[in-house]
Amino acid sequence: MPASANTTRISSMDALRALAMFLGILLHAVMAYTVRPFEEMYQDPLYHNNAFDLIFFFIHTFRMQLFYLIAGFFFRLLYYRVGVASFIKHRTQRILLPFIIGLFTILPLTYLPGVFNSVTAGGSHFTINDLLTIIHDIFIWRGPLHLWFLYYLSLFYVIGIFILNWRRPLMKKNTLTARILLLGVNPALAAPLLIILSFLTLQLFDSPYIQYTPGLRPRIAYILYYGLFVYAGWVLHGNMPKYFPMLKRRGTLFMTIGIFCAAIVYSFAYFPAVGSNYIQEDWMIKVLMSVTTVTLVLGLLGIFLRFVNAESPVMRYLSDSSYWAYLVHVAIVDAVQIWLGSTSLWGPLKPLISFILPVIISLATYQWFVRYTFIGYYLHGSRKPAVQEKKIIAESIKL
Repeated sequence: MPASANTTRISSMDALRALAMFLGILLHAVMAYTVRPFEEMYQDPLYHNNAFDLIFFFIHTFRMQLFYLIAGFFFRLLYYRVGVASFIKHRTQRILLPFIIGLFTILPLTYLPGVFNSVTAGGSHFTINDLLTIIHDIFIWRGPLHLWFLYYLSLFYVIGIFILNWRRPLMKKNTLTARILLLGVNPALAAPLLIILSFLTLQLFDSPYIQYTPGLRPRIAYILYYGLFVYAGWVLHGNMPKYFPMLKRRGTLFMTIGIFCAAIVYSFAYFPAVGSNYIQEDWMIKVLMSVTTVTLVLGLLGIFLRFVNAESPVMRYLSDSSYWAYLVHVAIVDAVQIWLGSTSLWGPLKPLISFILPVIISLATYQWFVRYTFIGYYLHGSRKPAVQEKKIIAESIKL
């Protein structure tokens, strides 16, 4: 085990991972209310607002990159804590099995609200033929949907373990190679280097805005782009004494830069006439997008390391429950959005309810059917009921 293999769990990283999951629920909750519609996604027939295009865009610029960086951080932590054999077993149980089982259980249920709404014309009729059509249609393969992140995470583990076993003999003979692979660069150069590498991998995409990847055929562009952030998380864990102080000091600065750049990129993406006089080349927008993504990721890291670094029962509960909540939320969000679409409810309340209600339902089902059952064991390990469990649940719902 290398000297840098600190296997102590960091509460702020758990909290950040939970944030990435719940932001995913918020992102999907606002998609029905954007002015720009999403292909094959439900759109509310009565209410749309540019504010939700902005919310979607902002979250989308950094959320998965943040998630994969945290995944890389915990990859290294767990790998050196338990060893390669136990790591493979652990990740198979927590990531690969939920993905495979989810393809046959979660995905059909995810399609159910939309298919039911389409087949029954919004619930105006429901016959035996309708039922048979619904059962048939929900099992039609349309890609892994939101479960794609588990598929690519599994790929990153396979690739990472292969690299680790390939480079071990090399590193024993060559300390320079070991230093390069760990990439322990000066903290002042870390952010610019990550921006440059992010920009270079973003060149593999036709658009500066990363889209959903359908199917199970690995895409090299996605592997290299998101793999960069997994590797950055690995390096961060290996150099915590070097990078954590810098992130804490500059977290607010990074966040400010990221928000400013996000506003610029958003204006170019959604109001091209505004920015066409200033930026006419695709690579220029990709530079701005790379700066936006990296600074927002580093900004959130710094802010959470500085202000959310204490062990908290509420944050631990939300961290545990966020995985389940993200796995099951899409079907609930779709059902709520379709239901609200048939009402004359005041427009701004619709996206709010589309977020809050699925979160409440997800947390309730987690508590009743997951946390202390075999499902919870496979998702996050065994948990024992705490004396103050009800208080923690109440506080987590308030948050």
